[in-house]
Amino acid sequence: MSLPHLILFGIDWISFGINFANFYALYFAISLTLNLEAGFTGIPNFGKVLFIAGGAAFAGSVSGRVAAYFCALNAPTICTKGGDFITFNADIISQVNGYMTTNPIFTIEIVVLALATAASVGAFLGFLVSYPAIRLREDYLGMLLLASAQFFQIFLRAYGPIVGGTQGIFAPDPFLYFSGLGIGYRDLAAAVAVSGFAVLVYLYAERIARSPLGRMLKAVRDNEDASRALGKNDVAIRRKVLIVASAIAGLAGAFVTFYSGSVGADTWDRFAWTFWPWLIIIIGGMGNNLGVALGALFFTLVTRGLQQAQPFFQPYLPFDPNWLTYLVFATLLILVLMTRPEGILREKPAPTLPQKTLRSIFASAGLEPGVAFPSDKDGGRAKRALSRLRTVLRRKTTSSGPPSN
Repeated sequence: MSLPHLILFGIDWISFGINFANFYALYFAISLTLNLEAGFTGIPNFGKVLFIAGGAAFAGSVSGRVAAYFCALNAPTICTKGGDFITFNADIISQVNGYMTTNPIFTIEIVVLALATAASVGAFLGFLVSYPAIRLREDYLGMLLLASAQFFQIFLRAYGPIVGGTQGIFAPDPFLYFSGLGIGYRDLAAAVAVSGFAVLVYLYAERIARSPLGRMLKAVRDNEDASRALGKNDVAIRRKVLIVASAIAGLAGAFVTFYSGSVGADTWDRFAWTFWPWLIIIIGGMGNNLGVALGALFFTLVTRGLQQAQPFFQPYLPFDPNWLTYLVFATLLILVLMTRPEGILREKPAPTLPQKTLRSIFASAGLEPGVAFPSDKDGGRAKRALSRLRTVLRRKTTSSGPPSN
């Protein structure tokens, strides 16, 4: 039994759609974390790959070692004890995956361990980088984050016990459990899991954007001196944002490891895992989560579409068609920055309160939204209505936290 096939123009659109969903969800989630840093808080994180690679590397390495140990304890006839994890990695992980396909509870435990490890490593790296970097000006901060990411990649290549250096290692594959249902179900399960993760990240980012915290982040981004004058600790705020965004990026790295079933030092290059997310938020619109969603969708459509169309373009191009994607996006980036630098969806002011709450406030103040404010001809009616409106607004905002801008 396998997933149905829909062949059109030589392309299996069912398989294409599953791969499209995985690619889109991963880049959408990663771009949302970058938007939280750069779009809302003004942190020029040019080292995004550092936190993704950190979460991916340690999630694959730690979960693989722990899974091998408990697999050997619980099923000594299936999983062999001893042996160097790096040297005999392919054989060990093969045995671990075979054991995991028959033990769903064990699989869930390994996934939880890997995700917790990835989030912890990402948060730790964010905390570690924030101390020397967060007090720097934006240009120096961006350069330091970029250098830190490059140093971490060199470290992974040179220090073999983590991911085997340049050789790389295989990691436990929790989605392999669904391969028993038929061909294609493993990738479908991965698409569902990664898409669910991306939706949760989007809801979290939207909750922040529409809260007093989101307004405070924009205040720190737009004018540090004014935010300090209002008693806001911009250094602590940026540090916390960097830690939280890095933890989520580490989780995204763990999902990449699970989906690919392996992890290596050369998997994580700056172009794919730093430049592409920056391109997405610039095209979609910085400071706008919906714009990031559209930017990631546009990026995925063009990338996957050009990948499928390369064989058709090859006879007509004077260069290797593999460079076509880079040329298209480089040209597109220049055009966007020249003609619409705010992106597809420009940043909009976030309402202090939801529309439903605002309508109830207007109603309690005796006003109707969209109706002209009452005049002062009847001896102070406008002043009384305005006073009621201010009172209700003050109660609502203080109950959910003071306004931060």
